[in-house]
Amino acid sequence: MDYIKISILLFSIGVFSQNLVLNPSFENSKCKSFISNFDVFVSNWSTPTYGSTDLFSSCIKGMVSNPVNYNGIQIPKSGKNYAGFYLFSKDNYREYVQGELSQKLKKGEKYIISFYISLAENSDYAIRDVGVLLTEQKLKIKIHRELSERQLKKHKISGYSLYEIDNSRYYTDKKEWTFVQIEFIAKGNEKFFTIGNFDRNSKTKKQLVVDKDQFNMSYYYIDSISLVKKDSIKTNNVKNSDSIVKHLSNPVLGKIKLNKDYIFKNVVFDFNSFRLSNAAKSEINTVFQFLKQNNNLNVIIYGHTDNVGNSDFNQTLSEKRAKAIAEYFISLGLLKERITSYGYGESRPIESNDTEIGRNKNRRVEFRIVKNN
Repeated sequence: MDYIKISILLFSIGVFSQNLVLNPSFENSKCKSFISNFDVFVSNWSTPTYGSTDLFSSCIKGMVSNPVNYNGIQIPKSGKNYAGFYLFSKDNYREYVQGELSQKLKKGEKYIISFYISLAENSDYAIRDVGVLLTEQKLKIKIHRELSERQLKKHKISGYSLYEIDNSRYYTDKKEWTFVQIEFIAKGNEKFFTIGNFDRNSKTKKQLVVDKDQFNMSYYYIDSISLVKKDSIKTNNVKNSDSIVKHLSNPVLGKIKLNKDYIFKNVVFDFNSFRLSNAAKSEINTVFQFLKQNNNLNVIIYGHTDNVGNSDFNQTLSEKRAKAIAEYFISLGLLKERITSYGYGESRPIESNDTEIGRNKNRRVEFRIVKNN
């Protein structure tokens, strides 16, 4: 397949850039608990083939809820929703997300498209073949397999551009979101774009990320898609995920990196408890004072438990622990719109649950500082 090779750019998009992607984080959607109905329930988004992409939402319970869903655990990069799709599977089965732009692209102009992806826990393989297809018209091709150039030509699709990210890394991270950003020159009149893997299985570069291949698939989450004109971008020569907040000199916290997980050191819970101690409240207040001084930042909180007891009970308990901190932030005066809380249950231990010391460390709450939208 003849791709136009595009290098990843190492500068971040400024806050004044106009994002041309409509509904970029899938927030404008219906709260329906049906799997594989992304193209029905999400405004301005669709699927270009018969592949059945998923929408994950905090308002839904069950297989397509977040953070816990049928393929793993992930919290949204922004807002309350994200999408999920198969980028590699048996019989060349593929899924895609097809987005709509607020205006047609101008011929000869340089644009940058960016998004965040994360590999689902149940995936056997990580891949590096992620591409972007730009088209003048909205596609709906009656296939379930890869949307290759051969298929585009077979179905008489013209005026398209297919770009592949040219880099050597595999997208292996199952916990953090990975930032992807590529530059291209518009042919003109592009109004829709599609993200996914456009190679068949035999050409897809993949890396086994588990001890044994059980499902023969790569499933990825995707969120926060942006397409902006390059001339409108403010650059700062820093990788997007490494921005450092330097306004904090408190000795308890030190410097805080955005989008990085930190453990509340003094928020330690007794067995089956979600009550906050005075020491815990003091530490939470330190973070509150920082957020109070930085109104452009939000906090994400997620609770954890040990593995003692029923897993469903532990899931609920972890949610209560995260919520207890969220409610204390609100009592201090932080707007609830700036707080998001989740529970991971017993799924992410940091120590062995075979000892009381290890179980005590696993009964923890973490937080992440992020920019608000």
